[in-house]
Amino acid sequence: MPTLAACKYPAALFPRAPANPAYFRELPNNPGPQQTPGEDRRSEPTTGDHGSRLVCAACRLMITAPSWRVAVAGSHRHVFANPLGHVFEIGCFAAAPGCAAVGSPTSDFSWFPGTLWQVAVCVACGLHLGWRYVQTDGGTFFGLILDRLHQTPENLA
Repeated sequence: MPTLAACKYPAALFPRAPANPAYFRELPNNPGPQQTPGEDRRSEPTTGDHGSRLVCAACRLMITAPSWRVAVAGSHRHVFANPLGHVFEIGCFAAAPGCAAVGSPTSDFSWFPGTLWQVAVCVACGLHLGWRYVQTDGGTFFGLILDRLHQTPENLA
């Protein structure tokens, strides 16, 4: 497991959220880019996203790319709220090379049937960015907290 450096940004800048998805429930009305479940968009950048990157909001490390968006359970975006009322919007991505998966995969309270999950953190600063999911067929995807990512043109990242 990689050694994680302390984040230089105060934790108060980021909403607190438990790492276990069981603390969340999905909210209705999830507007967003739609695609056929199972459709692979990794090689098809979204219009206006060509060459851009999604970087960690805390340290600006490249985490993923808009062209790696995928639909899981019928949508790229999902909105969840914890019992305290904190709302989180996650996006599903086929790859997130800037994330490290922490802990052993578990199926406990998985949001997506037939998957195991692990916490996903920024490899540079350790900020909790979301979760890595492993599907029963061996495939993987990341559910990343969208307000912890910033879109940056490739030449500025």
